[in-house]
Amino acid sequence: MARDFRSILIEAAGEMGLALTQAHIALFEAYRETLLLWSGKMNLVSLQSELDLPVRHVIDSLTLLPYLPAGPGTLLDIGSGAGFPAIPVKIFRKDLHVTLLEASRKKCSFLKEVIRRLGLRDMTVLNCRLEELLKMDPRPSFDRIISRATLKLPELVELGVPLLKPGGVLAAMKGPGFETETASLNSAENKNFRVVGNYSFTLPLTGDHRHIILVDKPG
Repeated sequence: MARDFRSILIEAAGEMGLALTQAHIALFEAYRETLLLWSGKMNLVSLQSELDLPVRHVIDSLTLLPYLPAGPGTLLDIGSGAGFPAIPVKIFRKDLHVTLLEASRKKCSFLKEVIRRLGLRDMTVLNCRLEELLKMDPRPSFDRIISRATLKLPELVELGVPLLKPGGVLAAMKGPGFETETASLNSAENKNFRVVGNYSFTLPLTGDHRHIILVDKPG
């Protein structure tokens, strides 16, 4: 029997030890409604199973929470797409000022609509490529950078670290087969970064393997 989004989300969050409030659930349901409405206009996410949206997108995004430093700060999401992982993270971390970087104008319109409908504050949508952001004068800098399966790890670190403040942390979210990316990262010369964490785990209900690699920029 098919299960609904809410019950799957609550069960998966419980398996992660994550307490969802009614306010959280209401925001995630509004997010889901907006995403499904806009999916008729553009390709946002692939939804082949009832577990895809609540687990492989929402819960997967929330696996970042233990690895983000506590306290207010600025956060950049590189290649936001449909808003994962930044929007679920923002729902839990209202203290963060979040910038969503997305090259597609249509997806930027979707992201702005989600922010409006969910009433999220301190969120900025930037319609440009990462290379353009690096050329800005003055170049912006962030306390935290996150990215979910957008660029290969060496390229993400090469382009992302210059946007980190000293002492900042970049979190790369990866699926299976990331090991060769990590190996080439470790062999890089003239490093202006350190790999400070490499965590592997499985998503609840699906058993999908996920990895989070943390890189910092020494102060």
